[in-house]
Amino acid sequence: MIDSYLRRAVGVAGLLVAALAAGLTASGFRPLPDPTLLARRLADFYRSAQPEVSYLHLDQDAYAAGETMWFKAYLLDSHAHQPDSLSKVLYVDLVAPDRRILFKRTLALTDGQVAGDIILPDTLSSGVYTVRAYTSWMRNAGGGLFFTRRVPVWQASAPVSTSTEPSALRQAQLARQASRALIAATKPDVQFFPEGGDYVAGLQTTVGVKAVEASGRGLALAGVVMDGNKQEVARFQTPVLGMSSFGFTPQAGQEYEARVTLPDGSTGTYPLPAVKASGWVLNVREVGNEFRVFVRYQPPAGAPAAPAPLQLLAHVRGRPVYAGQGQISPGQTFQANIATTNAPAGLLHITLFDGTNMAQAERLVFVAETKPLQVHLRPDKATYAPRERVSLEVVVSTADGRPAPAELSVAVAGINGLPTEAGDLTNVRAHLLLTSELSGYVENPAFYFQPGTPARQRALDDLLLTQGWSRFVWQQVLGEPGAVAAGYRFPLERTLTLGGRLVRGSDKPVPNGELTLFLDQQKGEKKDQRKDILISQADANANFLFVGFPGLDSTRVLLQARTPKGSSNVLLQLNEWWPRPAPASWHPPTPLSPAVLASPPVVAYGARSSRQQQLERIYRPDSTSGIVLRNVDITGKNPDDEPFSLHKGLTTSVLRTSDIPGANGYRNVFELMQGRLPGVGVLNNGTTYNVVVRGMSTITGKRQPLYLLNGLELPDGEALLSIPVSEIERIEVLKYAGAAMYGVRGANGVIAVYTKRGSGDYSDVPAAGVAVRQLPAYYRAREFYAPHYDAGRKADKPDPRATTLYWQPRLTVPASGRARISFYAADQAGAFRASIEGVSLAGQPATAEALLTVAGQP
Repeated sequence: MIDSYLRRAVGVAGLLVAALAAGLTASGFRPLPDPTLLARRLADFYRSAQPEVSYLHLDQDAYAAGETMWFKAYLLDSHAHQPDSLSKVLYVDLVAPDRRILFKRTLALTDGQVAGDIILPDTLSSGVYTVRAYTSWMRNAGGGLFFTRRVPVWQASAPVSTSTEPSALRQAQLARQASRALIAATKPDVQFFPEGGDYVAGLQTTVGVKAVEASGRGLALAGVVMDGNKQEVARFQTPVLGMSSFGFTPQAGQEYEARVTLPDGSTGTYPLPAVKASGWVLNVREVGNEFRVFVRYQPPAGAPAAPAPLQLLAHVRGRPVYAGQGQISPGQTFQANIATTNAPAGLLHITLFDGTNMAQAERLVFVAETKPLQVHLRPDKATYAPRERVSLEVVVSTADGRPAPAELSVAVAGINGLPTEAGDLTNVRAHLLLTSELSGYVENPAFYFQPGTPARQRALDDLLLTQGWSRFVWQQVLGEPGAVAAGYRFPLERTLTLGGRLVRGSDKPVPNGELTLFLDQQKGEKKDQRKDILISQADANANFLFVGFPGLDSTRVLLQARTPKGSSNVLLQLNEWWPRPAPASWHPPTPLSPAVLASPPVVAYGARSSRQQQLERIYRPDSTSGIVLRNVDITGKNPDDEPFSLHKGLTTSVLRTSDIPGANGYRNVFELMQGRLPGVGVLNNGTTYNVVVRGMSTITGKRQPLYLLNGLELPDGEALLSIPVSEIERIEVLKYAGAAMYGVRGANGVIAVYTKRGSGDYSDVPAAGVAVRQLPAYYRAREFYAPHYDAGRKADKPDPRATTLYWQPRLTVPASGRARISFYAADQAGAFRASIEGVSLAGQPATAEALLTVAGQP
C-alpha cells in the first residue's frame, strides 16, 4: 500500500514538472546583484523585531504522576540560533487538557540558558499535558511561536480500592471514555490547500490535503474530488499523519467538493476552495541540489495582454537565498532555479510578488543540513555494575572535523519507560529547523528528521504544503522600517516587568494617563517603614511599563491610574505573565487509553516509579517532592475561594457579601458598609465618603482609618470606590489590639477589604482606576540527586534512581570540542539511553545518543 502510494506521489510530481517545463519560454528570472527593496525590508524586520525561539530539553518523553519533570531551557535568536538572547526572563508552564495552567515557572536566563523542574503530584490524573516555554517579547507575534510539547503523564501507581464506590482509577477511565466520545462525536476536519495559496482556472497545480481529528492528530482516510456535475476529477488518500497531495486542473465556473470515507466507515463532504478566474500560480519542485520554481499568470478578463512584472524572493530565517525579477505573459511559464548548496538549513520561504510589491503566492520548502554538526557520545563501557562509575566522552566537531564549542544538556533515562505515542516526540533539531517557523500543531516533529526515505521526504513536503508560515506577514514587513516592533505591546524583558494599557470601558485607549505604583513591604522590613511609591505615565499609545523588579521574592503591588485630567474613569489592562491558550488554537489532546494504563509495561514502570518515590520519601525528605498523602479526605472551602486573612483572632467585626441579599446592587463598598458594621460610621459627602471607627483615639490629627486591599495598604479609601461590590468577598474591621499591629498607622482603626480572588491576581477584573497584582519571584531550580560512591564503600541506604539515572542541565563544551561526564549507576538494573541536546556557539543544533546497561537483577 505504501509503495503504491509513493509511486502515485512521484508520478504526480513528475507529470507536473514535465507539463511545466514544456511551456517554458526562453527568458526567465534574472538574479539581482544587489538587494532589492524586498530584501532590505526583510533585513529591517529581523533587525527591528529581533525574533526569538525557545526550546525545552526534557529528561523523559513521558512521566508517571509523582515524578519530577527536569528540563533545560534554551532561548536563541531565531535568525542565527546563537545561544544568547536579548530577553532575560523566560516563562514555562504546564497546561492541563482543559486549558488550565497548572504549574508556572518564572526563570532568569543566563547566556540564553536556564535549568528548571516541575514536580508532578502523585495525585495528578492521567492525561496528555502541554509544556510551554516563551518570553514576553515572543507574545507580540502570538502564541504560535511558543515552544509547545505534549507530554503524557500516567497515573501508574493508583491505589486499588475495595470500596463499592467507583475507584479513582475507574473514575479516570470513565472520564477518558467520555472525552473520547466527545472527540469521536466531533466531525473530523479535512482541508485543502492549493500550492502557493490559490488555484486558477485552466492552470494545472498541486493541492495539499490535511485531515485531522479534534485532537489535532492526523487521520488516514480516502476521498474523491467531484465537480459541480458530480463527476470525479481526482482521488486522494492520506497516510496516518493525515497529509497528502494530488495534481489538479480546476475549470472556470466549477465548484468542487470532496467526498471522504472516514475511519469509522461513515462518509463526509468537504468543499474545496473557490476557483479563481485570474491570478498567479506558484509551483516548486526539488531536483537534486536545487529547487525549481515555476510561475504562471492569468490576467483578468478583458485586461491587456501586456507582460506583467514580477519578483521572486527566497530566504531562510531572513537570510536571502535568491532574489530575481522578470516579466511574464499569459500562456508563459517562467522558471527559477534556487541552489541550496550554500543555503542555511531550515525552511526556505519562497514568495512571488507582482509589480506593486504585493505578495501573490508563497511556498515553504525544506533545506536539509548539508554540513551538520558532528556530535559523538561514547560510554567507556557497554555494561556497568550497580553503583559503578560511568564515564561518557562528548566530542563535538564541524562537518569538516574542526572542534566546535557548544552548550549542551544530558539526560540518562531508562529505555523501558512509559508509552510515548500520545505525546510529541521532538528534539532541538526538529524544533529549530522546522516547527519554530510553522503555525499550528505539528504531530511528532522528530519523524521528519529520521534517515531520508521517499516516504519521509514526501511527508515533509505535504506538511509544508498544508502548514502555514508563522513568523510574519508581508504587509507588516513592507511597512515603514521599525513600525512592526514599535507597535508591540509586550516588552523585551531584561528583568521582571509590570506593564499594560490604559483604556476606557469601550476599550478606547487613554494616552498619557498618570500612574502610581505602591510597592508592598519586603520581607524583613519594619512595619513602620515608608512604602516604595513610583510615579509614571502612559505613552501616546496608552501603554505603560514598570521595570526593575528583582524577582527575589513574590511582591504585591497596587496600581492607581488617572486620566491626564485626574479622572479615575480608566481601566488598567495588565499584561498577564502566563496567558491561557486561546480556545480557537487549542486542540484537546487525545485521552490516554485505560487499556494501555493496565498493560504490563505501564504496570511494571509504575511499580519502579512508586518504589523510587517511596525511597525518596524515606531517605531524602523533601518538602518540595511530588508526593501527596493518599486516602485523606479534606473538607472545607477551596483556598482559592476563601482569601487568606492576616488578622485571624484580631478582627472586631466581619461583613461578608454572601450574607447580604442583593449585595451586588450597591454602588460601592462604602454604601455596602453603611449601618452594617458595629462601631463604624460612614458619611457620604457627595462624591467622597468619610469613615470613622468609633472608640479609637486620634493622635495624628486625622480621622480616616487605615485601608487595606487584600493585605496591601492603600493611601486612602478612594481606591476602593472603583472595585465592584460583586468582586468583594468580605470586609474586616480592626481596632484596639488588632489595629495596634499597624502601629501609628492603625491609630484610627483598620478597614481591610478582601476580594474574591484574595491575595492573587485582581488584574483580570476590570475596575476603574485600580488594580492589585502579585509579582512572581524567579524560580530556584532543584538539584538532581546524583550520589558519589567511594570504591569499596558498603551501601548504607538504597539508591532510589530507577527512571532517570542522571540529569546534567548545563554541559559546556570548550573550544577543544571535548568534554567528559561522570556519574554513578544506581541499584536498579536495566538498559538506559543517554541523550544529548543543545546548540553549538555557531548556532547549529546538536543531538546524540548512546546506550548503556546496568547489570544485575531488576
